[in-house]
Amino acid sequence: MLFRSVAVHQRFVERMLPEATVESGPMQDFVLGKKVRGTRTIEQSTSVRFVPDVDEIRFELLVSGEVDSRTVTEAGPVAIHSRGAASFTVRKPVTLSTAGLAFGQATGRASNDSRLAGIQTNFDGVPLMGPLMRNIARSQVDDNRAEAEREVNGKIIVRACREVDQQAEPKFAEMADRIRTRLWEPMVRLGLDPQPVALETTDSQATVRLRLAATGQLAAHTPRPRAPTDAMLSMQVHQSSLNNACDRFDLAGRRFEVRELIREVCGRLGVEPTFPDDMPEDVKITFATEQPLRVECRDGLIHVRIAIDALESGRRNWYDIVAHVAYKPTAVGSQVFLEREGPVQLSGPGHQGRIEFALRTIFSKVFPKERPIPLLPERMVGNPRLAGMHALQTVSTDGWFSLAMGLREPAPVAAEPVKTAGDRRKPLFK
Repeated sequence: MLFRSVAVHQRFVERMLPEATVESGPMQDFVLGKKVRGTRTIEQSTSVRFVPDVDEIRFELLVSGEVDSRTVTEAGPVAIHSRGAASFTVRKPVTLSTAGLAFGQATGRASNDSRLAGIQTNFDGVPLMGPLMRNIARSQVDDNRAEAEREVNGKIIVRACREVDQQAEPKFAEMADRIRTRLWEPMVRLGLDPQPVALETTDSQATVRLRLAATGQLAAHTPRPRAPTDAMLSMQVHQSSLNNACDRFDLAGRRFEVRELIREVCGRLGVEPTFPDDMPEDVKITFATEQPLRVECRDGLIHVRIAIDALESGRRNWYDIVAHVAYKPTAVGSQVFLEREGPVQLSGPGHQGRIEFALRTIFSKVFPKERPIPLLPERMVGNPRLAGMHALQTVSTDGWFSLAMGLREPAPVAAEPVKTAGDRRKPLFK
């Protein structure tokens, strides 16, 4: 009884994360009770590691960084110049279960290597005294090196973990809220009662399978298509989930003006309605009382059937009409569109095979061939880190629509043959 399955590869998640950053600036701190000032450069990158689990979506957010610093430690009459190189890694556990999104405490580790770059004292111009003070300072630096590095490592870990906790949790909460408002809540409003029936994580992929159906509605009864093994993002939707959603639009027997109908449907889906300039005016539709809207996935196309009791346009009225529109999934660059395939087919007792140009004009404007329907959000298509992503699979068959996206691998360049002395032959003819 699976209606929708979504699988996300680790590589896709990593490409949606922020790019590596480099920050430089002044720094000031205290180490072993002594004031330290100088400059530092932090290079930081973010990745994820999936944690295998058969019941939950589990992964760790990994934040890695390199810190290069030039500092001066002030100790009375002595100024110690140092160059430091540190690295750190922070792990932030994230879990998605049937109970919701949960975060673990960030933990980290760090290493630090500090090297003496020079010593200055207030006695550098005094014979004997200057060299003596520098030797004493150098000896103290060597004696305190291990303790100082431990303190610096501890501070790096504390600060890095605190920043990851403060930044990561709001970001993931914002993403979860966006999914809830744009996907989950519209399904709830439609009465589909979305229920996760399977959550699974492998070392490279996270999969969520949902049941979308209200009580007494139909379920899938055919096996879903398998996504390509190199897919970064894949989704399978059964036509039963689409038809269950159509039933919850509550169109049966109702009368709408075209713009009012668009507002009604978009409101149920939680999206902002848009109205094309050539939208037909003064057209009213009364839907059939039985199965007014049906979707069927077969033969590589998505078929939409609309049953209408009455269609009113000015002084012209038509009754008992069935319109059939077929859409073909088409990949264009990083986007996948549903393009209308062929003309709108009209049938039904009220049509009786007559050629009605006015009627066909209305349906051509409602289902325009020149305006294909995009399937992927612009936020994903316009992401420069997903450049080169393309459709590996667009299948509509046996009741299922399956979409899989992956990266286009560069075509191999054939190496030119190496010429040898034996290849330098004179042509037979000039």
